[in-house]
Amino acid sequence: MIFRVLFYLMLGLIVTPMNAQEEFIHYYLKIDGSDIENFELKLGVVEYDAEYNPRKRELENITSLTQLNDAICNSLGEENTSEQLNIVIHGIWGNQIFAWREMVRNLSRDVYSVDDGKKKVMLSIIWNSSINYLTGIKIARKKGDYLGPFIKELVNCQADKTKISFLCHSMGNRMFEHIMTSSGLIKQEQKVIDQYIAAGADLENDVFNKGKSLEHLHKIINNVTIYVHNNDRSLKMSKLINKNDRLGLNGLNPEKMPDNFTIIDVSVIKDHVNFSSSMSNHRYFYMSPMVMKDIKRIIWSKDFTTQKKKLDHPRRLKLIPDES
Repeated sequence: MIFRVLFYLMLGLIVTPMNAQEEFIHYYLKIDGSDIENFELKLGVVEYDAEYNPRKRELENITSLTQLNDAICNSLGEENTSEQLNIVIHGIWGNQIFAWREMVRNLSRDVYSVDDGKKKVMLSIIWNSSINYLTGIKIARKKGDYLGPFIKELVNCQADKTKISFLCHSMGNRMFEHIMTSSGLIKQEQKVIDQYIAAGADLENDVFNKGKSLEHLHKIINNVTIYVHNNDRSLKMSKLINKNDRLGLNGLNPEKMPDNFTIIDVSVIKDHVNFSSSMSNHRYFYMSPMVMKDIKRIIWSKDFTTQKKKLDHPRRLKLIPDES
């Protein structure tokens, strides 16, 4: 009788789902300053409470990008750990503590959490900007250039079976652009990244055209997904300032985009979790349960069903509300 009780207790321990803290090995890279000469790095891990609320903890034994790279690669090689590295780059002003915590909580809980018994490895790139929007563009470029060699080293140290995904929001896509160009990864012309997901991208919508910076991006990434919203008020302001069409607002010509590109229009999705998000239509990637479910589907290549209809091209789709 005692043996049977112990047996079922042990079985219960085996099948008990991981709690939030156990589920993630979440590193962060925080880069402050406006010029390379005064950049300040803070490196550490993100810890969670039971409700997935995050807290940053700086690590004394990781003080350089090389050490961070080694730590991430070692984590990916541990037992019972997912063979996937998920990298998140927030937009301009997304480093503000309330916004960052809300983003990380929602994404960790509703996108990156998968009940498969394996730890998930993440990297958050946190960067400060400027109150001045135009200065913020310059800062994003500089920080992208600075991080390019680190990302190249991080990508190239992975085993062939490791999948790497980037989820970039707004001006974070500008940083991603410069990471890709300064890293030299595009010149390798081999698929080294699994997914690049651009949400509300504050980039020119011709950035993938011939002669432009990301012309050859499709050669190093398996799948590129571009989320657009036709009433993204933040990008409408950006369009006025920059005097050109924005990728996350206007999309791009589907007839000219590479075969591994997909455009997903989220303009009719209204399930924002608060009023301010519904007013801007810019933070849907972590404020809309429906959009997060769709991003989760892409990142994990699993059947998290979302409803879509084809528009004027097989790879230009509209996400529609769940009929259930």
